[in-house]
Amino acid sequence: MSLTLRFIITVFFTTVYFLQSGVRSFILGENTKCYRDLGCFSSGYPFRSPTRPISTVPSSPDHIRTLFILYTRDKPQKGQELDARKYIEAKSTWKHFKNRPTKIIVHGFFDDINIVSWLEDMKSELLNHGDYNVIIVDWHHGNLLPYTQATANTRVVGAQLAVLILQLQKEFKVTPDQFHIIGHSLGAHIAGYAGERVKGLGRISGLDPAGPYFSGTDKVVRLDPSDALFVDTIHSDGVSVLRLGLGMSEPVGDMDFYPNLGHDQPGCEKDVFNLLNILLKQGITDVIACNHLRSIKLFTESINTKCPFRAVPCDNENDFKQNKCHGCTEDRCASMGFKADKGKLSKGIHMKYYTSTAPQSPYCLYHSEIRIRLASPYKASEERGIMKVRLHGTEGNSEWLPLFKHPVVYYPGLTYGRTIELPEDFGRLSSVDFKWHHQSSLTNPWKWNLFGLRNPKLYLHELDVVSENGNKVERFCASDNAVENDEVFSLYKRCEN
Repeated sequence: MSLTLRFIITVFFTTVYFLQSGVRSFILGENTKCYRDLGCFSSGYPFRSPTRPISTVPSSPDHIRTLFILYTRDKPQKGQELDARKYIEAKSTWKHFKNRPTKIIVHGFFDDINIVSWLEDMKSELLNHGDYNVIIVDWHHGNLLPYTQATANTRVVGAQLAVLILQLQKEFKVTPDQFHIIGHSLGAHIAGYAGERVKGLGRISGLDPAGPYFSGTDKVVRLDPSDALFVDTIHSDGVSVLRLGLGMSEPVGDMDFYPNLGHDQPGCEKDVFNLLNILLKQGITDVIACNHLRSIKLFTESINTKCPFRAVPCDNENDFKQNKCHGCTEDRCASMGFKADKGKLSKGIHMKYYTSTAPQSPYCLYHSEIRIRLASPYKASEERGIMKVRLHGTEGNSEWLPLFKHPVVYYPGLTYGRTIELPEDFGRLSSVDFKWHHQSSLTNPWKWNLFGLRNPKLYLHELDVVSENGNKVERFCASDNAVENDEVFSLYKRCEN
């Protein structure tokens, strides 16, 4: 059965149950269920709150039927299944599990390992990267509508995962810091529940942690930095549920990454043509959850790419949009995705990072800061227009790159700069082309260039290109040359100091 048909049938036949469960929860109030080896689960506070008006207890392990599927480089294609209810059989069932780092992948709402491909893709990338134990957590019997029940079921799955990790520590002498849980959507909060029960868990990567029923809740209810030694997240659909957002925007990790401001991912635009294109190529799920799924694609690509997915620390999206967070140095930048732990912060320090990505794969962009310093000879005056640069390097050439999207008034003697995104690394620069297009302001008739009577010029003193990690600056001197409107000026000369 296709994912689309499964979705339609499930929605139709569970609508009545959804309404009934809400009324029943409201009437009965707090309820508690206990399951052997997992403990007791209450539907009361903090799991019932103003942001969670309908709260139910989790379904039983017999209903959810969680499976843990182990893959290794010895068995990269054929996974070894372990019923979560029979976790004590881990040593006899998992012959290929060894004392080595373990990566655990947890899917979210409505995903089914038998239908979606991203779990297999991520598993393959991980095994290509290193000699890991890779475990996929399959809980597709418990992640269906109503959503309120699926959110409740995450607590049982998280508890089962914790029990498994503790059993593996006992049987194979592995340590908790060797475990890294990668969870998408509801799977991110499952990782958090597991981390609550496993002290010293190494790392949790939350891929667009689910927002509905989790945003604005107590940290016991959702993923938070205390759930592992290091918690990193990627927010890709962090808008209000009223705008059909499926993720959360609030920071919940040690490092919270916001690609493209954390919402409205490029390539997921809502115009009719683009929606039809996505529908034909990828199916209804990518149409409904394109932004939400982007976090998976970014993380998967980050595992083996040479591109660093560089992100800069920034307090908020407005500062990033206004280019106030450029000039990143190596110790301040971070790599979004799999390599985020390479620059991890001291525990207790929480940072937000912003970056930009491409609308399609490869998503990672190289970032360079361009700084243009204008000269100020006596004959120079301010001019309005758009600057562009073109880079020539040992590994290739760029297109013309605008310094700003809209016309700017340029004043003699000042420096103008911004971080630009490049689809590839062009290597060591050999030269840089510069040009600008004059565009008069309607409010300043003295700067009009009617019939070509004026000859607008900018006087260029120096152009600097700052490398990806900020530790290398390539400086080209222009000797205060005048650059006329739409003229291409090439810089080859390196500044001596």
